[in-house]
Amino acid sequence: MRKFWTASVAAMALTLITSPASAQQPWSVSGEITDSDAGGTGPHYDNHVIHLDAGQRYRISVDSSALDTVAQLYRAGTTEPVAQNDDGDGLNPRINYTAPASGDYTLRVLGFAAEGRGAYTASVATLPPLAPGQAVPWSTSGRIENSDASAGAEGPHYDEHMLRLEAGHRYIIKVESSAFDPVARLYRAGEDDVVAENDDGGDGTNSRISFVPETSGDYALRVVPLANDGHGAYRASAEMAPPLPPPLTMFQRMSALVFRVYEGALTNADGEGGANGARVDDYLVHFDRNQERLIMLDSPEGGFDTVVQVLRASNREVEPLASNDDSGGTLNSLLQYKADEAGDYIIRVTSFAADGRGRYRLRVSE
Repeated sequence: MRKFWTASVAAMALTLITSPASAQQPWSVSGEITDSDAGGTGPHYDNHVIHLDAGQRYRISVDSSALDTVAQLYRAGTTEPVAQNDDGDGLNPRINYTAPASGDYTLRVLGFAAEGRGAYTASVATLPPLAPGQAVPWSTSGRIENSDASAGAEGPHYDEHMLRLEAGHRYIIKVESSAFDPVARLYRAGEDDVVAENDDGGDGTNSRISFVPETSGDYALRVVPLANDGHGAYRASAEMAPPLPPPLTMFQRMSALVFRVYEGALTNADGEGGANGARVDDYLVHFDRNQERLIMLDSPEGGFDTVVQVLRASNREVEPLASNDDSGGTLNSLLQYKADEAGDYIIRVTSFAADGRGRYRLRVSE
């Protein structure tokens, strides 16, 4: 995960207070990150004060071929960014932001790396208001083309559709295409954080999102090809779905497994039966035809990495019929085995390492 460097609060507050008068929109500037800029031991940065109007959508861009830049946006006089971006278009940051209140904001341009230096251009442009969300049920046919908006310098291109969703209702959103592998992404209107996403949840490579919004409002459905060069026709739809039924709490009966418990220890006195020369203890167990047993092996004191195996009693020198080393994220062993034929079988206790020694507990279900 990439981490953004942050200057000290005192230094940041001083920089914000002493910044020049705010610029009106549209606005652009050419700048350069140099050794003389603020930043201390972290990335050096430039601050630019811009005026934003409440309710207006803005596109903030920083471009550089000299360094990997990061864009951070602050309310004037504050020390926590209200928006930030690193690589919105290649290595160049992009911020889509709707100002909640009119006033001065500080755009901070810094290098991603502490040693980042070089020239850049920064710009702020106004965006048209988002179209009002369309009521659900809804469907449309569209086409991804080279003229569509792009998620990066080399694609993929995408379409966006605005939907009006109500809090607490469950929605099924689908994107289908035979021309490309579609990805469906859902955003709150005017925001850049994905609230729901799916690639292959529908039939084949089609996408399907099941979503229950926490708040009512407009949401943007973005249709994006999985591959950067994906283009062609698609169909998108949204419909309300009944809520999921409550989870079941009633059961028909209770059952319990009865285990035979064997306790022992692998020692130097045991035979060498493992493929790597590990010591083994073999237990003779009879299976009926199609009988299934749960076999659990653990080393209570963590003395060694256990391995459990099932072999035919008539030939203990061949490859095991079944084997397990680590189960459930632990070094213990768990194996479920169903016998094809009635007869005597060997349940073998051994270790993963040749020098494995220590106490163990073997449990075999009836």
